[in-house]
Amino acid sequence: MKIDTPMMELGAAVAREMEAEERRQAEQRAKFVAAFTRFVGALAMLPVQAWALMLVFGAVHSMAAPVAAVSYATALGLVLGLDLAAYTTKKFRK
Repeated sequence: MKIDTPMMELGAAVAREMEAEERRQAEQRAKFVAAFTRFVGALAMLPVQAWALMLVFGAVHSMAAPVAAVSYATALGLVLGLDLAAYTTKKFRK
């Protein structure tokens, strides 16, 4: 036999709200982990991209003297600048 009282209904409503809040927090946690993973991956790739760009500029410099050879710091600055320009363009294009 089931007895429904206002207190039981209130308890069930509170339990549903708590479950919804826990689901929302779990989704938010999953989104944070995904964003943090993308950020760390992009940050880890910056030195590799800068090193590859430096090698490309060095190879082109050895074939054509007017092209300047760039240092690692300059290549890193170029990569950061290009990433910032791409991010800004993508953000404001939407």
